[in-house]
Amino acid sequence: MRDIFEPRFEPAKSIYLAFQGEAAKRKGRKVEEWVKAEREAVFRECTQQAQMRGLHSPTMDEVTAAERYAMGSIDYGAKWAYQLARVMEPVAGQAH
Repeated sequence: MRDIFEPRFEPAKSIYLAFQGEAAKRKGRKVEEWVKAEREAVFRECTQQAQMRGLHSPTMDEVTAAERYAMGSIDYGAKWAYQLARVMEPVAGQAH
C-alpha cells in the first residue's frame, strides 16, 4: 500500500524518506533521542540533496523552523519535507 502523504518529487521525496526511515526507529528511544535523530537525518538529507542539485543547503535552524511549521499536521512529515524543499529553492538572480 502506497503512503498517501509521500511527496512525489525531489528533493521533498528524499527528505521525507529520510524522516520516515529514522521515525521507524522510535521504539525504545526517549522522545528527546528520536526527535534529535530525526532532525539530524533530515538535515543530512537536505545537505546531500542541496549539494547534488545546486540548491541552498538549509541550516539546522531552518530545519527546526520547518519542523515547527509542520507540527500538529496529519501529514507532518510531508509538510516538513515540502517546507524544506521551498527553503532550498534558489532565489532568482542569485548564484549558488
